[in-house]
Amino acid sequence: MEIKGMTIEKNQFQTEVSELLQLMIHSLYSNREIFLRELISNSSDAIDKYKFQALTDDSLDTKEDDFEIRLNTSSKEKSLTISDNGIGMSKEEVVKNIGTIAHSGTKEFLAKAQEIKQNPELIGQFGVGFYSAFMVADRVVLHTQKAGETAGTIWESDGKSEYTVEEKTREQGHGTSITIYLKEFDSKEEVPNFTEEWMIRQTVKKYSNFIAYPIRMKVMREEPELDSENKPIEGKTKSIVVDEVLNSQKALWLRPSSEIKEEEYKDFYRHLTHDWQEPQKTIHFKAEGTMEYTALAYIPSERPFNYNYRDSGYGLGLYVKRIFIMNDCEELIPSYLRFVRGLVDSNDLSLNVSREILQKDRQASAIRKSLTNKVLRTLADMQKNHRADYEKFWQNFGSTLKEGVPSEPSNQEKLLDLLLCQTANKEGWLSLGEYVDAMPAAQQAIYYITGEDLEQIRNSPYLERIKAKGYNVLLLADAVDEWVVNSAAKYKDKDFQSIAAKDLDLDTDEEKKAKENEKQEAKNELKHLMDTFQEHLKEDLESVKISDRLTESPVCLVSSGASAQMERIMDAMGQDTPKSKRIMEINHKHPLFKKMALAPKDTQKQWVEILYNQALLNEGSKVKDPLALTKNIANLMLSASERYQ
Repeated sequence: MEIKGMTIEKNQFQTEVSELLQLMIHSLYSNREIFLRELISNSSDAIDKYKFQALTDDSLDTKEDDFEIRLNTSSKEKSLTISDNGIGMSKEEVVKNIGTIAHSGTKEFLAKAQEIKQNPELIGQFGVGFYSAFMVADRVVLHTQKAGETAGTIWESDGKSEYTVEEKTREQGHGTSITIYLKEFDSKEEVPNFTEEWMIRQTVKKYSNFIAYPIRMKVMREEPELDSENKPIEGKTKSIVVDEVLNSQKALWLRPSSEIKEEEYKDFYRHLTHDWQEPQKTIHFKAEGTMEYTALAYIPSERPFNYNYRDSGYGLGLYVKRIFIMNDCEELIPSYLRFVRGLVDSNDLSLNVSREILQKDRQASAIRKSLTNKVLRTLADMQKNHRADYEKFWQNFGSTLKEGVPSEPSNQEKLLDLLLCQTANKEGWLSLGEYVDAMPAAQQAIYYITGEDLEQIRNSPYLERIKAKGYNVLLLADAVDEWVVNSAAKYKDKDFQSIAAKDLDLDTDEEKKAKENEKQEAKNELKHLMDTFQEHLKEDLESVKISDRLTESPVCLVSSGASAQMERIMDAMGQDTPKSKRIMEINHKHPLFKKMALAPKDTQKQWVEILYNQALLNEGSKVKDPLALTKNIANLMLSASERYQ
């Protein structure tokens, strides 16, 4: 459609966006004021992006005093406008970011709809803060213009099924203005009036006090009238309009920690992360001497919804002498500490610093090393003095922390001290130090088993003999665990030993001698069966041996090369890894083999096939031919049932 020479395009919302809008409009009733927090936060981010782009674009002006977020209200129109002079958006970006799913957050938001109904404060975590305007709006009009462009875009919608887009230059230049036309609510509801000064002021102080840019609003004030001598005239006043800054803009991190209240730290965390949960730990310190910087970092109390998404950035915000440089600065913290949120303000880095410069800068490397040590010391203190808190942290981020063992050898010992594991003999978590301290005198190694599922490996046949010896076993179910134990090799002079590897040595010299004759007799007695195993499974087995590790199960498979778990991990990563042949171990004391020895050759082969597949399942691997296995088991059951006829 065309109006006075201008083209207005009508578009339908993508289905998921329509669902999201309906959730905002009809379901989220508590804490409606958070929409203002979200829109102010978006404006702050837009200014940050402008300043970052200006570092490499000389055409963009970066005079600090010019940046602001402005609020305007109209009681007559019952509207509220939030404006900024940030980076702005092009028409294409408007349609992509608002009309469709531009990121995974929208789907995730809908998946957690019930949780968000109970806690609307969580909206900001999903990157869908703009839509929160429809919690209070009948209609939303957005006018934006991207920095460096002369064409602006007007986006408008009532949040039902469609939106319109129109090209129109923004008089103020680059930036974004969002005008919210407030809806009429049921008179029974106590709904704040967001055109009233006190309500705006209260909401800004509560949610946005630490925004780095001034949040300004024109307000009406009464002042005395003056006579010709500039003296107040008693009883006479006049109304004037003044421009007030509503937020403190305090650089919280530069204040002494002794002067900062816990609630201030929490408020700043919410502003910084859009996470309305309280942080689990706050780390605030100032490094002085040859290298000067201040860090304010947080450990979240919950894992973010997009924590393991490939495109999720990580790192800390970087400021140089209070001037914002960049978000997600990965150069300041190793990837195995990517759960840490916060910022660093340095006096020693150049204002024109870039990622390329940071990668080579000695000061940046020194900050990274110092900050890493501080975080690890904080975690060590939490583990020692606040165990319940540490265990909660570990369940959220332990698998990430473990990545540092193979990736950063210089901190390997500290990281191994921080590891917690589930074990076979005890419920709950044990540190490696606690495991070693509890080892029987005869135990020579730290025993472990890896797998994809904790309950599966907890019930694994590989544990049978080792538990009978009174030894405990680490149950390792994270994908990274294989790299951890292979790279560490030792802890406190104790070797890591997989109980699924070949040549597991559990016996003393005396015990070995006592069993030597027994094992030889078993080999002689079961030789023809072992030959049947080897012959029938020659493509899969390296050898067949009498087992020292089984007490109840008939067979198991052990590895002479890469473990079965490692092979599964490499397969999942798309790596073309050659499969190693397994060693079949036979429990010669199991009564099954006496029965099997009496069976015909064809029946023996059938049983061999069943036992091999059983061993594959026990180690967590897939069977090659599930249909053949089920047929073999059915035939075996049919044969066994004949005795009941």
